[in-house]
Amino acid sequence: MSLDRAIGLTCHDIWGTYFCEVLGGIQSAARHSGYRVIAVKSPPRDVHRLELARDQIDGWIALIDPTDIELFLDDGRPVVTLSARSSDGRCPYVLPDNHGGALAAVRHLIDHGHRRIAFAGHMAHEDVRQRFQAYRDALDEGGIPFDPALVFELPNNERAGGRFAAQRLLESGVSCTAMFMATDQGALGIIDALAETGLRVPEDLALVGFDDIEAARYASPPLTTVRQRFDWIGRTAAQLLIDRLAGRDVPSAGHIAPTLLVLRRSCGCSPAPAEREAPAPADGAADQADALARELVALATFSSAPDRSAPPAESWPGVTEVVRGLEAAAQGKPGPPPAALERAWREAAEQMPHIDLLLAMIDRLERAGQSMIRGAEDAAAQRRVTAYIRRARHDMMQGRVAIEAARADYLNSLLDINLVVRETLLEHADNGGSKLSWLSAVQMSWGCLAVWEDPGDEGPTLRIVESSCPGQEAAAPAAGTRVAAAEFPRGGWLPAAVQYDGDHVIRLIPLRSQGEDRGVLAICAPVSSPLGLDHRDMDMWVAMLTAAFERASLIESLIEQEKRSRAAYERERALADAVRRLGCPVIPLDEGVLLVPLVGAIDPERASHVLEVVLAELSRQEAEVLLMDITGVPFADMQVAASLTKTARAAVLLGAEVIVVGMRPQVAQEFTHLGIDLAGMTLYPTLGSALSSLRRRRQPLIAPRMPRA
Repeated sequence: MSLDRAIGLTCHDIWGTYFCEVLGGIQSAARHSGYRVIAVKSPPRDVHRLELARDQIDGWIALIDPTDIELFLDDGRPVVTLSARSSDGRCPYVLPDNHGGALAAVRHLIDHGHRRIAFAGHMAHEDVRQRFQAYRDALDEGGIPFDPALVFELPNNERAGGRFAAQRLLESGVSCTAMFMATDQGALGIIDALAETGLRVPEDLALVGFDDIEAARYASPPLTTVRQRFDWIGRTAAQLLIDRLAGRDVPSAGHIAPTLLVLRRSCGCSPAPAEREAPAPADGAADQADALARELVALATFSSAPDRSAPPAESWPGVTEVVRGLEAAAQGKPGPPPAALERAWREAAEQMPHIDLLLAMIDRLERAGQSMIRGAEDAAAQRRVTAYIRRARHDMMQGRVAIEAARADYLNSLLDINLVVRETLLEHADNGGSKLSWLSAVQMSWGCLAVWEDPGDEGPTLRIVESSCPGQEAAAPAAGTRVAAAEFPRGGWLPAAVQYDGDHVIRLIPLRSQGEDRGVLAICAPVSSPLGLDHRDMDMWVAMLTAAFERASLIESLIEQEKRSRAAYERERALADAVRRLGCPVIPLDEGVLLVPLVGAIDPERASHVLEVVLAELSRQEAEVLLMDITGVPFADMQVAASLTKTARAAVLLGAEVIVVGMRPQVAQEFTHLGIDLAGMTLYPTLGSALSSLRRRRQPLIAPRMPRA
């Protein structure tokens, strides 16, 4: 199915666990209805100003920041906000049940006996403000006075914000026994910071977060948190937008996603549900097998808290093989293939990262196996069940080790990828070199780098610098192609994984530095790519790309400046030559007669130039008479006198007669005062008198007119 239409998503961050899960829900609904997804890493104001993909997108989803979305509405494009509400109430919005989830979290801490409960979060986000209100409502409900000293407003909702909260808490000296953190990332930052100071969670501070990101399960201790279904939120927002685009009636009202409190050890709860003896068979072996499967699934999915009413195999497909294998061992019948059992335990290990719960699953399976052979005198059955349990424990541990090995391989691969990207962008991507050859190393199917051009009358315009399509077939644009920002990226440029029923989405990343728009990087990558789970790496790669791009622009600018400087130098040198020529003009008056009019002050450099030019022209033209007109020399000093006498003597040595004209009284007085010897030179007061004297001695400069007949 060709995806000819597009849904736009605007957000400050287009990487990380939260965004990728939201994007997965949006992509699922969009693809089902024939839309592709274009995510832009910018707030609505900048997206509208730059006109990015304007003509490609039918409607917008604004994630977290709805500021200025009325610009899209005024353009006639519908908007749905996600985890935020618009100020004018014209847009449907989708929110998690922030109030209900936070209320349950704080109530749980109160149930543990805590009375001094702190709150920390970045209040700029509406989600956090709603959670804070629930925190206050829970305290009021429990009869606990609100203490402003226990509220810590943070600069962000990341781990760094959590570290900041821990620092503020320790520096303030306020006493508390528990904390409700508005986000999991912040809660993980608090765990890290407290561990560095020797404080323990939950012994010294009970802690609850909100979001249930994947890292919450792997924290030490595992984080009690409020789960929200990111994919459900994204899918709901996309469906509301699609309904509006289809002309269906969608009220501008809120859609609240349910949340669930997931209990783990950070709040002081036991990491596993209480063990129970195997229930007695009800109506037969089938019922007993189903009951065992449900208990095993409850353990395997304890951290994820799935729908308990669904069939066990829906949450853990391999549980059927595990139970059937136990029954076969007890009865001496052929069981599932070993490979199927290995896959089943790998699935369990992926769902439940905590080794204590995995071991609890093995213990529960062992008790069920003993129950199946209870009363039997068959020693062989006992050995078969014992061997099966031993094999199950081995498969479970092997699955857990395989997961950890895969994670280690992934981290190692990130190191290799970072080396490739660094070499590509910072070492080998000089002016004209490739800047996108690293895309294949990070599972990107397509990329295009464009820079901003002078818009002129055409509006915001981009010029393609480079495009890359590793292993894909696409009509990549040629370097130098100009395209309106509203048309970027054109659908015909995209690989099949985006144009058709694939799981790839387009991400547009504006490149900015020092407050200036430099260009745009467009990439296509699968929603489920593991590289999307850590936005720090991609942010670093984009930063390196921007640095490489700036370096190339700087080199180009320096080359252009050098060209301009060289041209200016050539012009200046030509002008200097002209000035030099004008500073000592040599005028042929007649054959063998040269005139050198001197005007202005004569410094050492000019005196040397006069001597050089005069002697060269006397020699070249074989002149017999040199007229030196000093009428324009304003004053006479030793420098002028030395220049005049040196030039005259040199001319005499070349066999020329030297005539000096224009000797003014003050100049003559200075020469006399300086004791200048003008012997060898003929002096005339004016050029006219000198020329008249020459006419009498030589042929007339101008032939006389012949008398009329």
